[in-house]
Amino acid sequence: MTDTNPSLQRAALNNLGLLYANGQGVAQDFAQALSCYEQAAQAGAAQAQSNLAVMYAHGQGVAQDFVQARKWYGQAAAQGLAYAQSNLAALYANGQGGDVDYAQALHWYGAAAAQGDTTAQLNLGVMYANGQGVTQDYTQALACYQSGAASGDPAAQYGLGVMYANGHGVPRDAALAQHWYTLAAEQGHVHAQFNLGFMFATGQGAALDPERGLYWYERAAQAADPAAQYNLGVMYSLGQGAPRDPDKALQCYRAAAQQGDAAAQYNLGLMYATGQDVEKDEAIALAWYQMAADQGDPLAQYHLGVMIANGQGTIASDEVAMQWLQLAADQGEAQAQYDLGALHQASKPPNYPQALRAYRLAAAQGHADAQAALGWLYAHGAGVLQDYVRAHMWFNLGAVGGLADAATGRDQVAQQMTPAQIAQAQDMARACQKNQFADLD
Repeated sequence: MTDTNPSLQRAALNNLGLLYANGQGVAQDFAQALSCYEQAAQAGAAQAQSNLAVMYAHGQGVAQDFVQARKWYGQAAAQGLAYAQSNLAALYANGQGGDVDYAQALHWYGAAAAQGDTTAQLNLGVMYANGQGVTQDYTQALACYQSGAASGDPAAQYGLGVMYANGHGVPRDAALAQHWYTLAAEQGHVHAQFNLGFMFATGQGAALDPERGLYWYERAAQAADPAAQYNLGVMYSLGQGAPRDPDKALQCYRAAAQQGDAAAQYNLGLMYATGQDVEKDEAIALAWYQMAADQGDPLAQYHLGVMIANGQGTIASDEVAMQWLQLAADQGEAQAQYDLGALHQASKPPNYPQALRAYRLAAAQGHADAQAALGWLYAHGAGVLQDYVRAHMWFNLGAVGGLADAATGRDQVAQQMTPAQIAQAQDMARACQKNQFADLD
């Protein structure tokens, strides 16, 4: 005799959908699962509504559709299903299936957290910690993290570690930060593993212990964390926490670089450009520098510009080299600013205004070669009015920076100057140093 109890029928349809979705006792069939969930969901079964939302969210048996996922999670959430409330909040927070709506995310995370949903407790804590959709409130964030951490949730334990490490809502306490990071790390939380590695490897927040730093970096690196892979490469390259191992360092750098880590890409470029621990190969160096430079790494942009200017691993092009050097110079790389100035000065005809601008930027950072270059321009009246006083000042500053050629230039222009002019130039140099090059001329 068929049971006509609507509640039991809905439950049976939902359970049948689960069997098809998971391939339990039947061949896995998402289309059949979807059909079962739809019938139960339309009849008002909260669990089926949530399961149907999962299929739409992941594109199982149907085209991925976050609008439908939001709709069905919403119906299940309204019936009090904590899992659906938490997932609905995530859709609102991430703008999936509609606009980002932090107020709705906060509401539904709060509803799920009140039922003990650890994921919701964690995400609610994140929203309070970051001030998303609500006034930043570390006290509330702390309470949310504590609830999740008490249930053993590693992400919440990590969140507590961050709060104690930074003194957010609690007194800064490195020991407690280490405690919570460790609990999370032992459960496989990658960011906690990385943070422990950093603490032990650098001695920041923990007693310096390179071996333990290496251990935790390795745990995070095994989970394919690019930052851990890069730092592990640095440690193997320098022999920190383990004997120096260039092959392992190279392996770690490559793993991180292939995931797009710009620092690792730059280091690989440097290794191949110089032949450090690998066979020198300028073409490979250029390729790695290019990858890092495309991500905005200023050192990679600088080295890429130098290689292109010199025709290393590629056809020489001052124009292209200047483009890369300009990008690095705009980020404050003094050597890039100086080299850019030198290329402008050496161009045919010389572009003195651009050379002067680039040299000044580098000179303001104490770059002795740039200071000497400015001295030369003023001494010869190249792009500026000839001015022995300013030439002497810049040569003098370069000489103080340890550049022998600057000292030679200073002595040569001094022969064309009166004692009063020399004294004036020296006063200007002292003032320039005192003002930290705020007023270059």
